[in-house]
Amino acid sequence: MPLTTQHETSTVQELVDLYGKGRLNLSPAFQRQSVWGAGARQLLIQSILDAIPIPSIFLYKRVGHGGTPIFDVIDGKQRLETILLFLGRGPLVKSEELWVRRQDEDGSSGWVEWRDLGRAARHGFLTTRVSTIEVQGELSEIIDLFVRINSTGTSLTAQERRHARYFTKPVLRVAQREAERYRPTLVRNRIVTSAQVQRMKHVELMTELLLGVNAGVHLNKKAKIDEIIKGGGPDAADLRRAVTEVHRAVGMVFAILPDIKDTRFRRLSDFYSLVLLMNSYREEGKAVSVHARARIAAAGSLLREFGQGVDEVSDRLRRGVAAGRLQEPFREYHQTVLEGVDSAQQRRKREKVLRSVLDGVFDDLDPNRGFNSVQRRILWNNSSRKRCSICNQSIERWEDMSIDHVYPYIRGGRTSIRNAALAHRRCNAGKGAKTTRG
Repeated sequence: MPLTTQHETSTVQELVDLYGKGRLNLSPAFQRQSVWGAGARQLLIQSILDAIPIPSIFLYKRVGHGGTPIFDVIDGKQRLETILLFLGRGPLVKSEELWVRRQDEDGSSGWVEWRDLGRAARHGFLTTRVSTIEVQGELSEIIDLFVRINSTGTSLTAQERRHARYFTKPVLRVAQREAERYRPTLVRNRIVTSAQVQRMKHVELMTELLLGVNAGVHLNKKAKIDEIIKGGGPDAADLRRAVTEVHRAVGMVFAILPDIKDTRFRRLSDFYSLVLLMNSYREEGKAVSVHARARIAAAGSLLREFGQGVDEVSDRLRRGVAAGRLQEPFREYHQTVLEGVDSAQQRRKREKVLRSVLDGVFDDLDPNRGFNSVQRRILWNNSSRKRCSICNQSIERWEDMSIDHVYPYIRGGRTSIRNAALAHRRCNAGKGAKTTRG
């Protein structure tokens, strides 16, 4: 079905009434978030009050429940939100106020809100006619129209375009959910700003992390992410695994750098690289655990020192002073940022440098995770008391016995007799990463 359009005009009051009846949808799934600032909102209201025409509003007309026409806003969301905000209605009234500057009859000017306007000014505002273009067609064509219309002005970011085109894809739905989960933490640690959240930067970051972890390699954001999503992306099982691994890796980064907001690693490119590196370490069988306090402290100290070195080199280069020979690793890392933070090549270079910084901090885990039958028999037969090393109660039967890593495996503990102790199965299962106290 080709796109069809119908050109109409509606008064501000008619549009407000449509919203009040639930028939004007400001946020269809393909829409972006609110991106206008106070200045743009004030200018729009001032234009309406001064009888200056405003651009057309594009509406996607579809059939709602019970056959009632519903109008999804394709273009004009920011304008309609602003009008509703000025009238004390709509989704923004709890978080924003809108005042405009008006000139009185005596020539003085001041800031006013809706309730300060006289009857004539209010009537003129509500009866202002706005050009509306009703569009009908296939959803894919509507989305293409949305992307095309929003390519100018406050144009769509890469993630906003991605969201509009592929919002039904599972990976984007999961990325949106996880990004909202981490949003307060990301903002508090200055990894993204509130303004960037409005432009879906946190969703873009989470999308990259999920796809990077799933692929096990660095991806070129500009060339690869849309291609993967368009093809369907990871399946449900791979997505669940990727979410778990991203949680672990992000948790490690914040454990290593609890003060990350005061370091260069709060920057998106650096944060991304650290998260992917932590995941790579885990996949390589490194002793990467939030409970390994000594290793975490060492990693944090090394990264802070390295980050400070990179910042010092950056400052020297900005002042036209060459970096010294001993500053070469800092210069090399800084160069990967200058040459482009999103390419797979630069991301691999950045990880290589970070690996050299953290080399030796995270030991390899013992390839033997579990104690074998010989080790189990030796420990059982050589124990005269046969007491659980965790609860200190007797272990009555062989079937109730488990072997505990005294120094936990996940923290680098070896699977050896010297690092072993008898334990109840139930006690050992609940021990986690704690060291057994004997």
